[in-house]
Order: sequence, then structure tokens, then C-alpha cells
Amino acid sequence: MKKYSLLFFVLLILIKPVVAQNAEEKLPLVFIHGFLGSGDTYSTQFQRFIANGYLPSQLHVFDWNSVGAKNNTINQLDSFINMVLANTGANRVNLVGHSAGGGVGYGYLNDADRALKVAKYVHIGSSKQTKPAGNNGQISTLNIYSLGDKVVKAGDIPGALNVQQKESDHYEVATSEASFWEMFHFFNPSITNQQKVKIKKQPIIAGKACLMGENTPLANAVVEVYGFSLNRGKRMDEKPIFKYNTDQQGNWGPFKAQAAVAYEFVLKPAGGQRTVHYFHEPFTTDDPLVYLRALPKTGMTALLLNTLPSNDQQSVLAIFSSNRAVIAGRDSLTIDGLNLASETISPATKTAIAHFIFENGDGNSTGNLIPTFKSIPFMNGIDFLLDPNDTKPVHILYNGKHYYLPKIKAASEGIMVLVLK
Repeated sequence: MKKYSLLFFVLLILIKPVVAQNAEEKLPLVFIHGFLGSGDTYSTQFQRFIANGYLPSQLHVFDWNSVGAKNNTINQLDSFINMVLANTGANRVNLVGHSAGGGVGYGYLNDADRALKVAKYVHIGSSKQTKPAGNNGQISTLNIYSLGDKVVKAGDIPGALNVQQKESDHYEVATSEASFWEMFHFFNPSITNQQKVKIKKQPIIAGKACLMGENTPLANAVVEVYGFSLNRGKRMDEKPIFKYNTDQQGNWGPFKAQAAVAYEFVLKPAGGQRTVHYFHEPFTTDDPLVYLRALPKTGMTALLLNTLPSNDQQSVLAIFSSNRAVIAGRDSLTIDGLNLASETISPATKTAIAHFIFENGDGNSTGNLIPTFKSIPFMNGIDFLLDPNDTKPVHILYNGKHYYLPKIKAASEGIMVLVLK
């Protein structure tokens, strides 16, 4: 018996250094989103990394102004990475860039001193390059792209590890499980086990409030949280179950969510921007990246979204698909029977992530694409009246799932956003 006890003790001594070594291999990860995006692009990937041994403190998103005509993005990213290194005690990070964020990643690494701060780089759904990242192509680079991506003309990068997907759209290539495993094993080649995200009875939810496109944090905004029935289109309680004031970085939360309960998040910015109601399906696991975006008053995004009506004679609804685009022929999406997944509204070349539904002011609700949205990728505007005087909830049908929302007054009550997973 003593012989076996001694053997067990020896094995513990031998195993402990291996575990520590694997933990040390998990360098902090910094994710860069693409055009019109935010950190919540990587919400599902965060959940997968955590399920496979990463700590939340090892995962970081860099929010940048992707629509700014003049910005200092590279220097801002450098400051952000310096902060991550200081907070974690690591000497390097692993970096991920999607779409326009891939251009930021390559630009950042095209400097010898900055490149010393990065161990490995992942280029996702982004422009084709002539060499791996780094001023001399010295950074180990994983290049993931898809033939189903109709936004970016990507392809193999000489000297990089190239992974070609067949069907993922431009957004999906950043959020898919297939892309996760490619990233995970690239960062952790010695780890072979694979863990799925586990469902939690009381997932912990938190997030950030910011301006759409610009990602400027919204300090001192009010966030109200209501339980909501997507089957009836009604709140479960009259009063909010949680209420927060955002900090200087726009952060709010956390709170423990209830399984099988959908939630309405009401964002009331302090800067005079319009109130926005976000409707989320039930959360199944922890999510620290629940972003609540308000509409900016100035800038490129404002020029487009200023066309949204601000009167109480109609409702404004945006349908946001958070993990992949709505593609004609692949997906189905209707609102009160109107087909939003048609070839004229949601072709693959559009890669429509967000559909804004409102009547364009001429009194003629055509159900057609609003012209000002035609040349903008990722967003659609649909000329369709939602009358707030009609008490019947609006019915959304997405890939076989039914959702019901109230028709609220656009001016006095705010804009609605349904977030689809």
C-alpha cells in the first residue's frame, strides 16, 4: 500500500509542472473587430475560450472607431496592448483581427518594436497579404478566410498557415465554432482535448454602452433590465429588475440571469441620444460582452441613421443578427409576413447583419429597400410602416423561430433592436 502511495505522490509532482506549463502557454488574447463592429463580435468566441481553460482576465477586446475619417488607431491599440501586458504580467499577447481589424493588425505589427509584443497573429476574413504579419513577416500567422465571403477578396498568404472555409459569410467566419477551433489549436498546439460551452442555470451578464460605429463609451448612461416574453411581446414586470449607471468606460452590470428568460435592456444615454430598447433571447452561459449601442449625433453613421423617423406616428425596429448575416437562399426572415431575406434585400454581396424597419416619410409603405442604404454593407433599411397605435405585436420569423415585440413610439419611447443569435 505504501508503495502505491509513494507512486501517486511522485506522479503528482511530475504532473504539476505540466499543468503549469500549459497555463503559461495561454497568453492573453486581444481581439480587433471590423468595420461598423464592436467587441461583441467575439462574444461567442469568448465563451468558447473560457470553456476551454482561459480566464476572463486573459480575454480582451479592442474597441476602435472604424468610421472615423481621422483617428489614431495604431497608437491606441499599442496603448491598449501595453495595458493588457501590465495588468496580466505577460510579456506578449496573441492578436486577432477580423475584416478591417485585420488591416489594423497588420499595420500594428509592421513595426519591429510593436511586433515584439505579439507572439502569434490570426487574420480572419481580411485582405490578402504578401507575407505573414510583422515588419519582416516574422510573426507566426494563421489566415482564416471563406469562399462564402462576398465582402473581402481574401486568399492564401505565402508563409502563413492558411485555412479556407467553404460557406461562412464575412461575419460568420469570425464567429463560427470552426474558426474557434482553428484559433485555439493555433495558440495552444499541445492541448488536444476539446470542451463545449456548458449551459448555466444562472449565467452572469454584463456589458458596455457605446455609440454605434464610433464605439465611444457612454458614461453615466442609465441601463434598465426587464424580464421579457418574446412569445407574447410583453414585459414580465412593470418595474426593472436591475438598474445601472454606466461608468466612465461605459461598463454596466453584472447580474445573474435566469435560465429560459429573455431580457429587455433599455439604454438611456446621458448625452441626449435617443433611448434604445434591446431585446435578447435567453442567455445560456456567461456573457460579459452585451453591448448596448446608441445612435451618434454626428459623423458618418449619423448621416445614415438620421433618416430614422423621430415621431410618435410610427415605430422603428432594427433586427440584428449577432453571429452571421442574413443571406437570401440560405436564411429566412420575415416581419409581419414581409420577406427580408429576398435576393433584392439580402443578397450574399450585402452581408446584411442589421435590418432597420421604418416608413421613409412619403406615406407609402412599399416594403422595398430604402435607397440610402443600398451602397452600405452590412445594413439594410426597409420601407415598412410599424404603427404604434396598433396594439397587436409585430411578428418576426427567423429561420423557423418566432418572436413578438410591442410597437413603441419612436420619439417619446425610443428605438427597438431585436438581437438574434
